[in-house]
Amino acid sequence: MIIAATDRKASMLPFEEQLALLAEARLDMIMLTERDLLPEEYRALAGFCKGECDRNGVELCLDKHPGIARELGIGAIYVSLPELRESRPEGFDRVLTTVRSDREAVEAERLGATLLIFRDVFDLSCKSCRNAKGLSTLRFLLGAVDIPVVGAGGILPDVFVEVLASETAGICMRDGFMRTKDPGAAVRAYREAEKLIERMR
Repeated sequence: MIIAATDRKASMLPFEEQLALLAEARLDMIMLTERDLLPEEYRALAGFCKGECDRNGVELCLDKHPGIARELGIGAIYVSLPELRESRPEGFDRVLTTVRSDREAVEAERLGATLLIFRDVFDLSCKSCRNAKGLSTLRFLLGAVDIPVVGAGGILPDVFVEVLASETAGICMRDGFMRTKDPGAAVRAYREAEKLIERMR
């Protein structure tokens, strides 16, 4: 599974053009994260993104706007772990949250999350030891839960194989999709990494 987390402030192209290219790249999910927008602004953007996703068979996940998601008929929602502790959003096929440890992962699964994002796979502030901690923590976390876990944080195409080899369900990437005019190239690289891992198994 390959998920694009959006960031319009980092977008290489006008944001709606970037969203359209993401959908056309046929990744698995777009997570619309623009948290600083007013609800009416976010709803308009979500409506546009849903149209692009529907045309291209891509799942759309909204971030912290369950009411807008229900209104638009979107079945995936992201909430933070503290928000999930307060209440699980009802009526969604997928509930995503972020975790940083196996303890948080077990808790999130118990609270009703259906897909976890482990954010700290690579520490970009320490390039010489990028994978010293993150990948080993990810592997340990995967054994603690029965729901899918995707890796995020410092992931770019050059490490897709390394991350997928950990048996994770996929990756979540932001800059690699926002800071390019060809997001399809990253999707193609990911699909090739998937095929390589399958051949190695």
